[in-house]
Amino acid sequence: MSGQDQQPLNQVYWLRGQKVMIDEDVAALFQINLGVLRRAVSRNKRRFPPDFLFTPTSEEWLQLERQAGSSLRIGGGQIPLVFTEAGLLMASGVIKSDVAVKISIEIINGFFQIAKNINR
Repeated sequence: MSGQDQQPLNQVYWLRGQKVMIDEDVAALFQINLGVLRRAVSRNKRRFPPDFLFTPTSEEWLQLERQAGSSLRIGGGQIPLVFTEAGLLMASGVIKSDVAVKISIEIINGFFQIAKNINR
């Protein structure tokens, strides 16, 4: 489950009661190499607490596979990381790509629009 030919909404799963994306899909969304994403996360560990980013257990990985309807590939043969919505927003702030900047702006504008509608 990777590549730019897939729609991002098809790459969102439910795990631990929240929406998540696996690291390989996040890298594809930002149009960067998986290694670049992992290095950025590693350099910014303090920005990714467990409620932003975590490693799924084997049971959780099976849950993700069932939701995907097929076997998910583990990127680069490494244990995958799972980003929550907050983690995705944080990743968009530490990745230095035009796509990541655009996604970050869209997320922030979306939050402001929601807040504006709530306060009416």
